[in-house]
Amino acid sequence: MKGKNILGKLSLIALCALATTQSCKKEDGIDNNNIIQRPYVVYAADEAGRVIKTNEGINYKTIFPGDGTPLRAIVTSKTNILIFKDKNMFFSDDQGLSFNPYLNHSTPLTIKWPYFILSVESTDRIYTASTLAGSSCGNMAYSHWDNGRSFDADTNWKNDTAFSIESLTQLDNGVIYGYSLTGSKNGISKLFYKLGKDEPFMPRKTDLTTPYNFYLSHYNNTLVATDYDGAKGVWYSSDSGKTFKQYTGVPSVTLYATYGKYDQLFVGTDKMGIYRLEGTAFVSSNSGIEFGTTVYSIVGKDNYYKNNVTKKFFYIGTSTGIYRSEDLGKSWIKVSKDNLKYTLVF
Repeated sequence: MKGKNILGKLSLIALCALATTQSCKKEDGIDNNNIIQRPYVVYAADEAGRVIKTNEGINYKTIFPGDGTPLRAIVTSKTNILIFKDKNMFFSDDQGLSFNPYLNHSTPLTIKWPYFILSVESTDRIYTASTLAGSSCGNMAYSHWDNGRSFDADTNWKNDTAFSIESLTQLDNGVIYGYSLTGSKNGISKLFYKLGKDEPFMPRKTDLTTPYNFYLSHYNNTLVATDYDGAKGVWYSSDSGKTFKQYTGVPSVTLYATYGKYDQLFVGTDKMGIYRLEGTAFVSSNSGIEFGTTVYSIVGKDNYYKNNVTKKFFYIGTSTGIYRSEDLGKSWIKVSKDNLKYTLVF
């Protein structure tokens, strides 16, 4: 979700003449290189369930007080925010000034990762694994017209497939994928895909059928499957999920998060920090991160400036605080002012 312009009204700034150089100075001395046209917003949650937000990684504002229950997921749709607790889901339509609980929505309690919910900005839809739908509808629900205020069972499945989805992702080409640890009722496939909002979820025959705790993510148009428990590492598919190959270099520990953006792919590990993909091998990328840190969550954010320059940032939520990278994950600086465990960043 994009935040409002933190510099206030730009009407006070004089316009540049049409005949300008690439970098133009304003008449009042303000430089376009330093004027943020579209700032980012980062949300983070600590282990007590408190949710904070920031526009620059330094100053934070609490938008949801800690209640002793950690968050399981955060998503946004337009200006709406949804947060998932252990058994409850909360909704805000005023950018976090207030939250209201849902009364008719619940999610499976056995999912270990936050990837059971997916916000699709291009269609303003949110898909989530949900007991609201029931197994006959694939245990999927979606918000299709009000950006998360309400959910309906998703009944658009080819051949009325019955299964339970545990993770969702969307490739850069727009195709949505879902993965089932329990498989479909005919036992043929555990991978499903959706080509558009009005298209059904369809089974994809895949060789990713080993009985491990895989969750889905992506890297550009590469589909990525990570074994949460670490035994089978991280796998990738360049042919729409039909066949998978294994990345190397991933330690055999719990792999809490896998995230790709800006042509980078990262894995967050238990007590071994963060790993970054180089070619087809992951390497440790922990410069600036405290030794023994667990990385629970990863997100990338943009700052767009008025001279069309874009700055790219990565944030990680960890057992020792929130860290930010300004060099595509090669090094990190701690930006939180405490030593709390942050289980989610978004």
